[in-house]
Amino acid sequence: MHETYFFEQQDGSRIAYNILEPQKPDDIKKTPLVLITGIYGVKEIFMGLKEELAKNQKVIVFDHRGMGESSVVSPYDPISLDLMAQDTIALIKHLGIKRFNLLGWSLGGIIAIHVASNLPLDLELEKLIICASQVQSLVPSYGECLYNLPKPPDGPKNIQEQKDKFMRTCNETFIDYMVKHPDIFDKYAEIYVTSNRPFEIFKRQWEAIKESNILSKSKTINVSTLLIHGEDDELVPIENSKLLAREIANSKFISIPKAGHTFWFGAPESITFINEFLST
Repeated sequence: MHETYFFEQQDGSRIAYNILEPQKPDDIKKTPLVLITGIYGVKEIFMGLKEELAKNQKVIVFDHRGMGESSVVSPYDPISLDLMAQDTIALIKHLGIKRFNLLGWSLGGIIAIHVASNLPLDLELEKLIICASQVQSLVPSYGECLYNLPKPPDGPKNIQEQKDKFMRTCNETFIDYMVKHPDIFDKYAEIYVTSNRPFEIFKRQWEAIKESNILSKSKTINVSTLLIHGEDDELVPIENSKLLAREIANSKFISIPKAGHTFWFGAPESITFINEFLST
């Protein structure tokens, strides 16, 4: 387990974060990488990915306001993409970082676009990585159906029930990987069963996505950008990343064969692609 630190935003929200230090002393000098997680997610969902990336550079990962170990003044207050981007920038400044790389997954990719398109003059974004992120015109129906429920759905009550749900809903590569790594499967399922993921915060996050215009912001990005998407993504169609790649001028698009939404499980080449992009 990584130690959790906190800092408080001006509105009283408290943001929780972890810092993973690189294994080699020389890598401490490398540009740090900030990871932004997805909708309804917590920082622990990056298990496996964050540890592998931290072998080559410092990695910072945090919980969105109201999710996981982060808090919010009221779960019913509006949450915009600009506000979540401000949380990201505030964390970077809190840590005294001036130059950084940014990786956003799912909702995190949309937030990363907001950060990159409106970066303060005293910060420098070196490279941007957007993974499995959706755009407004291609919003997946699953999130909308979940949002329209009058109350939170009855979810798995224990680790085994959560594992059974994954076996029913996730793609074949994810399932094969988890079957071969039962300890990881248990830990990953435990995250979903035990972490603090309020339904009302999810609803505010979904409203933020629907109100955004990602394509117009993506056209303003000129930093070197890598887009990664699993070909068998069961939540966000790969066409989303293809569309973003056409809008972002200085970008490279890589599809990961047979990978699902959590593309790094069962697709170690995706981590290689990320490290190669960051090191060139």
